[in-house]
Amino acid sequence: MLSREGRAPGRPLSVSLFLGALGLLLFPAPARAQAPPNYVTVLAGTTVAYRPPGGPWDGFQHDLTLQVGYGRYFTRTLALELDLGPAWIRGDYSSFSLVPGLVWSFDPHAYLAARFIVPVDPEANFALFPGVGVIHAFTNGVAPYLELNAVSYVGRGDPDFGLSLTFGVLFSF
Repeated sequence: MLSREGRAPGRPLSVSLFLGALGLLLFPAPARAQAPPNYVTVLAGTTVAYRPPGGPWDGFQHDLTLQVGYGRYFTRTLALELDLGPAWIRGDYSSFSLVPGLVWSFDPHAYLAARFIVPVDPEANFALFPGVGVIHAFTNGVAPYLELNAVSYVGRGDPDFGLSLTFGVLFSF
């Protein structure tokens, strides 16, 4: 039986602390799981709503972005990711972009992403691209996901605003 102070009755506090420290040395906490996983992803995205600078809202933009990416979890819930690929508007090539990001998996089936779009062709620009997603991981390491992003090109001033929807599949290894 322990006293209200957390030690056996009649045992001095220093003895209780010594025994506790000895217990940690003899019986350490279990080792952490193996290193965080790497993953690759393939994805397709489109702009479902768009508002140009100073203009009215418009709907679907008839665009398609196809990308591949690589990511690595550096903690149990945080990953760095880099995606890259081309975009087309109404079937015509539009741009090629790099999309670095930080992903926070706060739940086994949901995550938040702080992403940035960096078009490198035909001209450089910069866009904020935060998002929220849902994902389901199967035991074989395959995980389909759906992500909703806000997008605003801020690199050249006069920011716009859009909403983008992305479907992808992640492969862990």
